[in-house]
Amino acid sequence: MKVLTATSSFPRYEGDYYGNFVRDQCLRLAEAGVDITVLAPRTRSSRKGTGKLKIVRFPFMPSKRLEVLPEQTLKHASPIDLMQLPPYLFSAYLHLVGQSADIVHAHLAIPMGFLASLSPRETPLVVTCHGGDCLLPLAKPVYRPFVRRALRKADRVVAVSAFIKNLAVRLGAPEERVEVIYLGVDSERFRPARDRNALRVALGIPTDSLVVGTLRRLVPEKRVEDFIRAAVRIQGEIDAFFVVGGEGFHRPYLERLSRELGVANMMFLGRVADASMFHRLCDVFVLTSVGEGLSMSLQEAMATGCVPVAVDGFGCPEVITDGVNGFLFRPRDVEGLAEKVLLAASNLRLGRKARETIVRCFSPDEGVRRYLNIYRELFPGP
Repeated sequence: MKVLTATSSFPRYEGDYYGNFVRDQCLRLAEAGVDITVLAPRTRSSRKGTGKLKIVRFPFMPSKRLEVLPEQTLKHASPIDLMQLPPYLFSAYLHLVGQSADIVHAHLAIPMGFLASLSPRETPLVVTCHGGDCLLPLAKPVYRPFVRRALRKADRVVAVSAFIKNLAVRLGAPEERVEVIYLGVDSERFRPARDRNALRVALGIPTDSLVVGTLRRLVPEKRVEDFIRAAVRIQGEIDAFFVVGGEGFHRPYLERLSRELGVANMMFLGRVADASMFHRLCDVFVLTSVGEGLSMSLQEAMATGCVPVAVDGFGCPEVITDGVNGFLFRPRDVEGLAEKVLLAASNLRLGRKARETIVRCFSPDEGVRRYLNIYRELFPGP
């Protein structure tokens, strides 16, 4: 069975975290016997892969060094960068219809799901919605017709959480064609550290402090400033050290804010190539985002044994039961966030419950099995 995976989000080089969730799923499906070809944009920072997957990088500008649009999401692209959108879409479409496949699997309803829906081929189409592709058209209605077209034309729509499934149906997906398949976490890779102190010493983090971390793209909707403001309150109550992982255009503002508010023990690590290492540093993981399908960082942190403190909304209540395997707080409620982190500090045993939840209910093998079932239903041939 030949599957063309079309995605705008895919790692650009070895160690890149951008689009890891798509790559990991493709690798698992390939191991299960699916002949996978990945179609992704070329960018100025993209490099050749390791050969484990067949990757087709479509060019869209005369020179690779000019290809900057895929370096960020549509939501955060500047007006100048958006000038590259027409050639990007045109090239993506030509390459998409030019590839032979038994099934097209588009990750994100826009742009790849929409482009696949325009194909003159009768190839079955699967669209996986991850979050932003369903949240963006609700915030910016100009995108809604394109998402609706993709969701209505798809033979199957997969949502990464029940929250996203509800949004997809609101946007036009026929409910009988939509199902929830969690991405899942490799609980062997993401597991508690054997020697957490060695990791902390290597980074100059006190071994006897509570370490509270967050790992995000540093952009406004991730609300990392709430994490920083809560840190001010937390450091007045307990001995804590705060780590922020990730890059983004909001980072200079966040670093300045932490200095202005006098957060004494905060470290910005920048780009994190090994998320499992980051989570092993932490006792508590905080998710402040106000726009998620179901955060992979949250699931990975839980698998590593961190106590999660996350917003009470979006996909988070599907994985966290407040006070049982973590804590939930109202979005943008800095006082509530600080209180829940202090509760987490007194209940670190919940990290074991958090890991048990991921191991029991969020296995990537289950996701592969269900995707294989979808593929076989749509293409029952050899």
